[in-house]
Amino acid sequence: MDPYKVLGVSEDASNEEIKRAYKNILNEYSRDGKPFSSRPLAENILNDANMAYDLLINGGLYKEIRSYIDNNNISIAESKLNLLDLQNSAEWNYLMGFVYFKKGWFDQGIQHILKSTEIDPSNEEYLDTLDTLRKRSNEIVNYYQKTNQNTKPQGGMNLCGGGSGNSGGGSGGMC
Repeated sequence: MDPYKVLGVSEDASNEEIKRAYKNILNEYSRDGKPFSSRPLAENILNDANMAYDLLINGGLYKEIRSYIDNNNISIAESKLNLLDLQNSAEWNYLMGFVYFKKGWFDQGIQHILKSTEIDPSNEEYLDTLDTLRKRSNEIVNYYQKTNQNTKPQGGMNLCGGGSGNSGGGSGGMC
């Protein structure tokens, strides 16, 4: 998805232009009284507009939060995500999932990763992460059970590759 095309703005559009284009789409497709047959189309357009807006307006912040997660600055990453509190954002849920995993809260982490794939089911990074989690679930659960029994965690657990180290593998994402 090209967020600029979805919102109908140029790549050098200002935040104000992006916000105005987004608001116009919301006004056009959120009106009551639309024929039932056009409702699914309107919902798709609104979902795409929401994702595009979130990506363009919050994309820089998400990149910063990914860096905090990669460098195990989990409390800073969590604080920034909590300030955004965009629970309907796929990227917000994806990153919050990793924050919870790093904290050892596997159940909450998997719920956020699942929600990110529900919100944006075509995102390969989210789908790959979910697939990896499913394949490695027993190993991950055992790791976190051991970690939670100790007062000091045993190094970093890269959910996608095991052990500690750089989690920005070949796909260019968190995994």
